[in-house]
Amino acid sequence: MYEFFRWVAIVTGWPFQGLFFKRKTYYEDKKAQNRKVKGAALVVMNHYNILDYVMNAFVFFPRKLWIVLSEWIYQQSDFFEFGMKFFGGIRADRDIKSMSFVDKSVEVLEKGGMVQIFPEAHNTPDGEMHPFKPSYVLIALRSGAPIIPVITDGNYGFLKRAHIIIGKKIYLRDYCSSVNPSREEIERLNGIVFDKCSQLKKELLVLSDKTPHK
Repeated sequence: MYEFFRWVAIVTGWPFQGLFFKRKTYYEDKKAQNRKVKGAALVVMNHYNILDYVMNAFVFFPRKLWIVLSEWIYQQSDFFEFGMKFFGGIRADRDIKSMSFVDKSVEVLEKGGMVQIFPEAHNTPDGEMHPFKPSYVLIALRSGAPIIPVITDGNYGFLKRAHIIIGKKIYLRDYCSSVNPSREEIERLNGIVFDKCSQLKKELLVLSDKTPHK
């Protein structure tokens, strides 16, 4: 039933998203990774607002994109909670510091699914790249799934144009062979992904002509 509602929402929302997002998509290397993703993947993205996920649900369509969301979304209303069920919400309870979302994300990825997570863990409307929480590192290591970095400029709205860039896959196991990595190793891996996302953000600014060329 939930999958049926997801398809209905995507199909009926397609004309609207074309007007509201009107995105321009760039790639770090289109031959290496474009919008067509096969198999398991963990999408790591900067976070302006909840519309980041809505846009990506269309970017990676027809693949179902599960999403790690804070308990705040689920607490808004029964409608929001129902909506997250058919779109593929994975609840992260920050108030009790529960890590159950890690287990659920790994479960989805081990079945070949796609999961999106916002490692900044909060909205960043100031446009800056804020420090990443390292929980996604555990998800990637435990599942073995590649990370696909996606960066957006958050320029959503009618008469606006959003820009995103999709990076090449990052396999964290290429940088860590430890079965039980230490906190220091996890932070090192977190730094690798953060640096890549920062690099992509700078590249997106140049490609979308939002910063002077040098």
